[in-house]
This record gives sequence, C-alpha cells and structure tokens, in this order.
Amino acid sequence: MADHYYARIKIGGTLRADDVSRFCAALGIHPGDVNGRISNGCFVFENDEASYGRFEELEDLCRELELTFVRESDGKYGFSAEVVFWAPGMDEAGQALADHDNNLQVDMEDVRAIREALRADDIPEARHLCERVVVDLPEFPLFRIGREVT
Repeated sequence: MADHYYARIKIGGTLRADDVSRFCAALGIHPGDVNGRISNGCFVFENDEASYGRFEELEDLCRELELTFVRESDGKYGFSAEVVFWAPGMDEAGQALADHDNNLQVDMEDVRAIREALRADDIPEARHLCERVVVDLPEFPLFRIGREVT
C-alpha cells in the first residue's frame, strides 16, 4: 500500500480543448471544474492524499501535452519534501529538496564545496559550483484552453 501525503501542482500553458477530458481524467475532476481551479493565471490542484505526494499520470500527461508544471510535495517518513518541475524544452523533470514551506534547499556538502573554493580564492570554481546547485523554476505561461484541433 502506498503512502499518501499532501501535494500541490501548478500548471501553465495552452491545453487544447480536445485534451480537456484526458486532463480531467488524470486529475479525477469534472471538466466543468477546470476554470474554478485557475489562480493567478495557473491551474492549481491540491491533494492531501496524493500517492507518495506525486501526480505521476498528470505529470506524464503535462509533458506529453507540453504544459509547464511545478509540483510541491510534503515529506513524510523517509521521503523529503521536494519541488519537481518541467517545462517544454527540458529533457527530464528537475527536482530540488524543499523545507515544509516549499522553500528550495541546498545540500550542505555543496555549500561546503563552495566555501572551500572561496577560501582557496578559486572564484571560477566557486561560480561553477554555485551554478550547478542553484535551481531556477520555469516561468509560467498563462494557463488557458485552446481551440479544438481539426
């Protein structure tokens, strides 16, 4: 049996009208509920009992339909809180550890490596290490439903 805990996903981009039923099926909602879940230009869905804090079917569908998403999941037991994101043009989804307020976190070993590079006055290496650990979430296009494809 899977562990279930809170997850929230924000989605942006153009959902074709002929894909609305697949989108809603992945969420388990009625198509008439889509507009009521739009907040600040993004589609937002929350579930207190998401399996492992994920929306696997929905996330796969978002990639297939080229919809940008950011998922925030609480941690529980051996699972850390995390933020997972994807936008068109990315090969794989990005992931970062988060605290329980969904603030992105940096591994202490990475911070120590940056500190050591700075102590050694190796600015190019410190810059490289910083660029490697900094996570930038994708810009969100407005969520909207487009016309049917003919």
